[in-house]
Amino acid sequence: MRKKLLKGTLLVSSTLAAMHFSNKYIFSKVRQIENSINGEENFYFSQYGKIFYVKKGEGPPLMLLHGVASGVSSFMWRKNFDEFSKHFTVYAIDLPGFGRSEKLPITYKSYMYRDVIKYFIKDVIGEPANVIANIQSAAYVIRLEYDIPGLFKKIIAVCPSGIFEQSLPPSTSGSIITSVFKTPILGTFLYNMLVSRPGIKYFIGNKTYYNKDLASKYVLNHYIDSSRQNGYLSKYAPASFLGGYLNQNIIGPLQELSTPTLIIWGENAKMNTVNNIQSFKDLRPDLEYYIFPNCGYLPQEEYAVEFNKLCIDFLNK
Repeated sequence: MRKKLLKGTLLVSSTLAAMHFSNKYIFSKVRQIENSINGEENFYFSQYGKIFYVKKGEGPPLMLLHGVASGVSSFMWRKNFDEFSKHFTVYAIDLPGFGRSEKLPITYKSYMYRDVIKYFIKDVIGEPANVIANIQSAAYVIRLEYDIPGLFKKIIAVCPSGIFEQSLPPSTSGSIITSVFKTPILGTFLYNMLVSRPGIKYFIGNKTYYNKDLASKYVLNHYIDSSRQNGYLSKYAPASFLGGYLNQNIIGPLQELSTPTLIIWGENAKMNTVNNIQSFKDLRPDLEYYIFPNCGYLPQEEYAVEFNKLCIDFLNK
């Protein structure tokens, strides 16, 4: 009995040791991501850590907000930022726990992201702003406009979640998933497997773009490095997302929304599919809608020229 217990203990210890050294090796190979958009780089000191952002242009303020998944950042606006800056003062930020922003060892919650967006507008922009927001961030924006009417001048929501997709509070299983990923060695090892080269390649090649040519080596390498910035701390925001802590229900706020709003979708989006646009139309048929054909959930990349014109025309009219 004692020998079996000893063997079991040694097996567990050696397995954890192997995972630990694997984690250290993987993080030692991560390259520091560079800013992919050209502008004035700054940090905003929020209650949830330093928030990296880039500013460029003159005119009415425009915020660009990415979604929340492993490896995402303001990188997704690289094909839009310069064109928008010809018409607006553009602010592209990396949300807490993503990109070049600070990453804390906490369970992130949707209200934290709402707070960062709200106080960024108050402390940095200093006036109501236009906003273009992707998926979950679009839901945060709609909820914020409900809580603080007039915070935004106009809203452009790209493949927004919050009605069926990612609208429920964390379930028991979701809480367990987040807790497992937060464990020091095993959780970090599992996260590194999730954001491995094959994992990221599958995600951007099969779940992100309709046009597979956009899933280039450059894009793949950026997502891999971005998903592992700051070592083990990089796992906390994605782990919170996987557990459902970043979900945001907007059924009520959407019904009360009076701010001019354009909702954009990719016809072939595999996550948060275009079928969900009907739920928005059922609740608010008076809002403006546009669907890009042959497009995944990042129309700002797949149809950058058309997307830029559509957004600029809407914001300027």
